[in-house]
Order: sequence, then C-alpha cells, then structure tokens
Amino acid sequence: MVATLIAISHVTKAANEPGNVNPLDAVGATPIAPAISPLPTSDNSAESVLRDVGMFGTWASDCQRPASLDNPHVIVSSPGGGVVLETSDVGPDYAANRYSVLTARRLSASQVEVGVIFRPGVPGEERQTLVLEMGKGTRRTMINRIEGGEIRVRHGVVLSSGVKTPVLKKCG
Repeated sequence: MVATLIAISHVTKAANEPGNVNPLDAVGATPIAPAISPLPTSDNSAESVLRDVGMFGTWASDCQRPASLDNPHVIVSSPGGGVVLETSDVGPDYAANRYSVLTARRLSASQVEVGVIFRPGVPGEERQTLVLEMGKGTRRTMINRIEGGEIRVRHGVVLSSGVKTPVLKKCG
C-alpha cells in the first residue's frame, strides 16, 4: 500500500522559477481548491514552512467516517523542538505508517515539497521526497519518490495501480 504522504527527491531549479512548471506535475494533475497564498516564513525550518501552509492537524477524505484503507486519517503534529511527525492511520487491522519530516519548502503558492523518513528508526526506513498540492482546507499527494529510486506517485496517480491519490480535507 502507498501511504498518503508521498514524495520526489529532485525538483529542478527551473521548476521553481516563476512561470515554469515541474514536468512531473504538468500533465494530468487534477486541480483542487484554490491555493494557499505565498506567505513568507519566519525561518526556513520544516516546522515553520508547514505551519505557514496549515499542515498541522488531522486530514481525511471523510472526517466523519473512521480510518480505513479508503479513508486514511493523516495526523501531522509537532511534539516540540522542531520535530514534525506524520502518522497515517488506515484502520485497526493495519499498522499506522509513520513519517519524520526532515525538510519542507514551498515550491509555489499551492505546492510544498517535503523530505521525510518513512518508518524512522525501523530497519528498512526510507528517505522519500513528496510534493503536496495544498488548497483551501485540502491536500493531495502529487509526487512520491524514494530517494535515489523509483517514483511511486506522479501527477497524483499511484503508478503501481493507476489510482488517483485522495484529496484530503482538514478535520475540525
């Protein structure tokens, strides 16, 4: 199963310049609600960037339904000291996917790139880079790439299954 938080390890400089689009995002991306405004961050820490884009809290396709494979509940928190954690709960029959956020930077008014460790501290942990599309109270994984390896999600589609990544809404 591919978790909701997903990444890409390399975005070209040209993709970050005004008027240019990352070629991995350009084709087939499904737009979501209008983007967040490009607010400057007080510093460049992952916590500050994610706070500015409104990432902290609980996210789900349907906040009223319990967590399941079809309705993951994603919780982004900061227990202190600049640490940012994400947990993707897909129901009681499955172990939660856990991520430790290492880096975050805005690519545009509506996109943020997040560098994470998937399953931190567990044998086989993976570094991943994600690109998330952020809207008014929504988020969607557009790209997920294993560091130095395969792309799992491109243009918001899980490549192994052809299924679109869900648009998650902020709960509460």
